[in-house]
Amino acid sequence: MNSLFVSYSLRFNRKNKLNSNGEALIQIRMYLNGQTRFYSTEVYVKPSDWNDKKDVPKDLSLHRKINQLLYELSIFEADYRKEHHSFNLNHFEGFGKPIVEAIPINTSFTTFMVAQHEAEKVLNQPSWRDRKLTITLFKEYKPEVAFSEISYSLIEGFEFFLRGKQLHTNTIAKHHKHFKKYILRAIKGDFINHRGNPYSDFKVKKQESKSDFLTEEEMERFEQLTFDKTQVFQEKVRDMFLFGAYTSLRFNDIYKLKRSNFLEESDGLTLLYVAGKTLKKGNLPLGILYGGKPEIIAKKYMALDDRKTLFKGLTNPKVNKVLKVLAKQAKIPKAICFKDARDTFGTLGEVKIDFRLLQDIMQHSKAEQTLKYAHINNKRQKLSKIKW
Repeated sequence: MNSLFVSYSLRFNRKNKLNSNGEALIQIRMYLNGQTRFYSTEVYVKPSDWNDKKDVPKDLSLHRKINQLLYELSIFEADYRKEHHSFNLNHFEGFGKPIVEAIPINTSFTTFMVAQHEAEKVLNQPSWRDRKLTITLFKEYKPEVAFSEISYSLIEGFEFFLRGKQLHTNTIAKHHKHFKKYILRAIKGDFINHRGNPYSDFKVKKQESKSDFLTEEEMERFEQLTFDKTQVFQEKVRDMFLFGAYTSLRFNDIYKLKRSNFLEESDGLTLLYVAGKTLKKGNLPLGILYGGKPEIIAKKYMALDDRKTLFKGLTNPKVNKVLKVLAKQAKIPKAICFKDARDTFGTLGEVKIDFRLLQDIMQHSKAEQTLKYAHINNKRQKLSKIKW
């Protein structure tokens, strides 16, 4: 079956040959309708600096450089298709040169959106799965949409369709955010006139998200939950939440942890990581935090095979669903979700840790982000002093 858009992927050391520095070339493999072509990124790395499982360089700056090249190639392809009736891999010879104008064709927006999403998988973007769900829902709403059909009424209809699914207001807003991104890309590629952006007039509704946290007493009850052999999944969910509450790490950062993220030192394990949201490097002495509790959890789930993550098999939706059940079992009157683990660290840590240190651990760029936890505690302290 012929595909409409080029499929991009990365190849490292394709010729199985290292240069004098012990490095090999990273190339971009481009595939279209049975034809394959390789494009040099002009980036060389050592085998130890290449992630074999994800097929990306471990160095974030090199990863971003290659991502930018992939994006530019995909834009070149989209621009060329707009100006011509067809496209093949030989046309990449004109990459970086002006494209000769021709009669544009009306390509399906749905096909364009799916192709863009596939390109995002190559770029290893963290929200790829969320956007896949957005596309699935939109295709359920309307299987095929031409660029000329993008309008305010189409977006409004999608809104009503999502409401009919009984989705939360903020979940609907997230789907609109993803869909808007593809419309903006189509506008940038001149598939849609810039004045045809329906989101210029459509107001997406959002509710202020409620943050919650566990008190020290609630944390103790959560820690003391017991599980039998049939409740391995539930125990893993509990432990992942506690690890987040002990370290302040977000779900995606904890989910990616492997044995290689931990360094054995004189005072216990040190966690080395790069936050996916901020791309900031962090290191935490797990043997010191909370009396070594996060170190115990890390050692509990460490696998000998570094390709396996500590909390493999857990997804955010599944974890949040189980957490609500576990909270009831621990007699915690709160509908907690995984985000509350980080808020628990910040709220409890505000009275234990120096403010600047807390800000550094949580990787807050602004002090105001950390101050919210002080405000929560000040309110509790003032209320506790009142003679009701």
